[in-house]
Amino acid sequence: MKVFFKAVFALAFLFIAGCSDPSTLTDSQKNEITAQLNEVMDKHQLMGMSVELVKDGKHIYSGHFGKADYERDIPVSEKTIYRIASISKTFTAASVIKLWDAGKLDLNADVSQYLGFRLRNPHFPDDVITLRHLLNHTSTVRDGVGYGQFLGKMISEQKPISGLFTTDGEFYTDDMFTSDHQVGEYFSYSNSAWGLIATAVETASGKRFDKYLRDEIFIPMEMDGRINVTQLEDINNLSVLYRFQNEEWTPQADNYKGEYPEDRAREGYEPGHNGTLYSPQGSVRASSKDLVHFMMMFMNDGVFNGKQILSKEAVDMMTQPYWTSDGTNGDTWDNFFLSYGLGTHILTNADSADYIFPELNMIGHPGIAYGLVSDMYIDREKNTGVVLIINGSKYGFKSGERSSFYIPEEEVFEVLQNYLK
Repeated sequence: MKVFFKAVFALAFLFIAGCSDPSTLTDSQKNEITAQLNEVMDKHQLMGMSVELVKDGKHIYSGHFGKADYERDIPVSEKTIYRIASISKTFTAASVIKLWDAGKLDLNADVSQYLGFRLRNPHFPDDVITLRHLLNHTSTVRDGVGYGQFLGKMISEQKPISGLFTTDGEFYTDDMFTSDHQVGEYFSYSNSAWGLIATAVETASGKRFDKYLRDEIFIPMEMDGRINVTQLEDINNLSVLYRFQNEEWTPQADNYKGEYPEDRAREGYEPGHNGTLYSPQGSVRASSKDLVHFMMMFMNDGVFNGKQILSKEAVDMMTQPYWTSDGTNGDTWDNFFLSYGLGTHILTNADSADYIFPELNMIGHPGIAYGLVSDMYIDREKNTGVVLIINGSKYGFKSGERSSFYIPEEEVFEVLQNYLK
């Protein structure tokens, strides 16, 4: 009889403990969060928004608000897929590190061996540029005038990336490389560098970049997203990105109206020709749930749902700082970028600067493009993370009052912080 009562008591204790688990939220708390986020939506007249919160390794909140497609009256839902802008860089970095894991890429070797042409800053021709330099924005590669010209013709004319980065190339301009700092010395955020990174991925894998991401990252991690829009299972799930212009909501990107576009790569495309083709710097399309999967993989030392996507060593390498500001060695974007890993933004929690939740050491990446703002950040030690995606604001995005993030971001983070205690 005593054994019986002990068993009953133990079960009762476990039940009570489970109900008061600090890493979960009650329905009432979830409703509170939703109500507060609706207030943020109304205050800033946001088009649509998705918010995810992970605490102690558990996915505790998921919220979806507003419209994914204003003209067709499609609401944001858990199926909504967004062009997540520069969070894409962390996906691209993961593809590189996966090949490094497999012994197919050397991060410290001259990247020229993976490009098919000699990559050098003409101002410092003896400085070797590596994948590590490219991944942490210290390569001296810049987004010069030629970059915009190249983007305008690379799809229609299937131009090779060598034409942008060699001094005798069709699109090369003098401002494609800095003349002020040697390789490895100075942080300067660059989008064009990621076309070089994706080209190296294509050469090393033998696959087109979009297919490599699909086969090695998206599918194994059970994601609905893709970087190639034509590979999405349902184009109607793709959110339009908006700005409010001339007193009306104006589509800026991904306004496909339910029709798949033509694939960017033409028949006969050879991997290694131009990794910029699918915009590895900013064109991953993913749902907020997809980003939770990605965060979980980093929290679990490279494992997602029992599958080893990256080694622990690889995750450790991606998430450690390779550049940290000393006040003179980089363009910090008004104290936003103060530390950077390999395709990862590392927050230092500096006062009035780069912090989300001051008590957490967060690593991840932001994104901003075509009216969208996005964030994906985790604290690996505490297994806590946040995803925020906004696809447009009537009032635009003004600088934050307490941090380097924008005001709507700050207000969403403030709402969520109350439930992380």
